[in-house]
Amino acid sequence: MDSNINESNISNTLYFLLNNLSGISFVSYFFWSGISLIVGSITLQFFFSSYSPKINNQTVCSASSNVLGIVSLWLIEGISFVSMCIAYSLVESTCQTFDNFTLSIQTMGVIVKYLPTWIRLIHIFTFCQINTLFVQFSFLPECNTIGLQITLIISSVTWWFVTIFGLVCKKRIVVPPHIFDPLRARTSFFTEVHLVLKTMGP
Repeated sequence: MDSNINESNISNTLYFLLNNLSGISFVSYFFWSGISLIVGSITLQFFFSSYSPKINNQTVCSASSNVLGIVSLWLIEGISFVSMCIAYSLVESTCQTFDNFTLSIQTMGVIVKYLPTWIRLIHIFTFCQINTLFVQFSFLPECNTIGLQITLIISSVTWWFVTIFGLVCKKRIVVPPHIFDPLRARTSFFTEVHLVLKTMGP
């Protein structure tokens, strides 16, 4: 009996996810932002490894640690977004009446409601890192190559795509009542930061 319920939940979740990937929705925002960041991180690492000048198979460009930081943070951010996509699909497809929540469902609900806002801190931080890359690739002779300039362009396009997509989704997605976070009196620094981060996406 439990196995049949689990299979039904999985099929309902998969159907809900696939049915909402096209267009503008919470699912498409989480999914495509996550996939873009994961693909962007892999592409960034590949291009940097392929086109960075080397001596005795050692990368001489001093931006390698910065690139590794961006790649790592984008992977964390991307995996987080894809996880939220799955969690949101599971909650929405299996809990239509929102009665008798299990602990796992409650946990996923909290993740979906609050994690997207704070994960954007990572996104802002990687913007600062990309600007640092621009300086390094422009002024350090060992980093100033055509291949690395292309790497910088790919990084910038990835970052701005996720940002603009988030802004568009923020304007066009109607937040469900159970996820809606009402405005509160601005009484703390963290509240101010939270409100700013919420403008970057639903």
